[in-house]
Amino acid sequence: MERATTAWTSDLGESSGSKWVPAFAHKLNRSYVVYGALVLLPSAAYDELDRLGFGTGAIHANLQRLYELIAHHLKVTHIAVTRPIPPRDDEHARENVIRAPRNFTPLYGEFGPATCSSPPTQEEFDAAFWVTAKQNGIYQTWAPRWTMFSRGNISEKARLLSLPSVLSAVEDGGADGRGCTAVDMYAGIGYFTFSYLKAGVSKMLCWDLNPWSIEGLMRGAVVNKWQAKLVTGSQTLDAAVVGQARLLVFNEDNMLALGRVEQARNLVPPIRHVNCGLLPTSSDSWEPAVGVIDPGMGGWIHVHENFAVNEIEQKAEEVRVEIQRLVEQRGQRIGCEDHRHPQSVAIEHINRLKSYAPGVMHCVIDIYIPPRTPS
Repeated sequence: MERATTAWTSDLGESSGSKWVPAFAHKLNRSYVVYGALVLLPSAAYDELDRLGFGTGAIHANLQRLYELIAHHLKVTHIAVTRPIPPRDDEHARENVIRAPRNFTPLYGEFGPATCSSPPTQEEFDAAFWVTAKQNGIYQTWAPRWTMFSRGNISEKARLLSLPSVLSAVEDGGADGRGCTAVDMYAGIGYFTFSYLKAGVSKMLCWDLNPWSIEGLMRGAVVNKWQAKLVTGSQTLDAAVVGQARLLVFNEDNMLALGRVEQARNLVPPIRHVNCGLLPTSSDSWEPAVGVIDPGMGGWIHVHENFAVNEIEQKAEEVRVEIQRLVEQRGQRIGCEDHRHPQSVAIEHINRLKSYAPGVMHCVIDIYIPPRTPS
C-alpha cells in the first residue's frame, strides 16, 4: 500500500488542490484489509475528505489513478469501502435483520448487479463477485456487496476449535459411533459453523434468513470439502434428505428449528451444542435452542450478547436465569422434569470477545444444560 500511495503522491506533485493527499494517504496506509482479490479501504479516510469539504466527485480522476496503483501493487482486482452494518434497512426503515451491508461502496472492479430479485436467482448469485478468505485453516466465501464478513470474530472461531465442551461432545459421540450434532441459529456464511465441523462435530444444522449468506455457506462448504444439503421449506426431514451430508442448511426463520429437529431427532447424532450468534441480542433464539438440546445427554448453548462493560457478570446471570426458566418450562411441557431434582443450568465461561462500541463488549456466554431427569 505504501508503494502505491507514494507513487500516487509523487504523480500529483505539490499542486494547491492536493493538500488533502498526505493525510488521506496516511489513513490508507495505516488501516486496510486484503481478502483474496479484494482490498477494503478504511471509511475514516473518506469521512475525513467529506469533513474537509473535498467531495469525492471533484477528485474522482485522482482517486481512480490511486485505485489502479493499489490494484497493481497489492495484486488485487477489486477495491471497496465498507462501514459498520446499519441497524435499519434504509430502503424500508425496517430492522436490518439479515445484516445486509447497506453502506458498502464499490470503488474499483466489477462487483456484479447492484440490485437483485427477492429471493435472488441462481443467475444473480453467479453474476456477483465472490471472495474467499482463510482463517484458522478454514475457508469462508461471501459476496461483499450482499453479505457482511466480520474479521473480529476470528478469536471466537479459534476458541471453538479447542473448546473442552466441544471436544468432549465429539469424544463422547465417538465412543459409540453416533457422533454428535451442533446447531447454528444464525449461521451466516459459516463463521462458527465451520469451526464446529473442523473440531470434529459429525453434523451441523444451520439457519439463516439471508439467501446471500446461505449461498456463501454452501460455496464455502464446497471449498472446505464438506458435503452440504440445502433443505427447502416443503421438504420433510427423512432419511433420504438427511443422508450423509455434514451440513443441513435452512434458509428460513430459526423459530422453525425445533419442529425440524423433532422430525430428524432419530436421524442425526445427539445435539450437544447450539450457537446463538446474533448481535445486539440473540434472545429470540433461546427458546428453540433449549428445545433442540439432546434431552438424554444435555449440552451447551453459546449465547452472543452485547453488554455494558460494568454490567457483564450481572447481565450474564440474567441470561442464565432466563435459560433456566425456559429449561424448566420445556421440561414441564413434555413431562420430563423431576421437580425433586430440577436441572441446574450453569454458566461455564464468559468470553469477552471484542469491543462493540465505547463501553460495550461483545460477549459469548457458555451455558451448560444437564441431562433431563425422567419423571
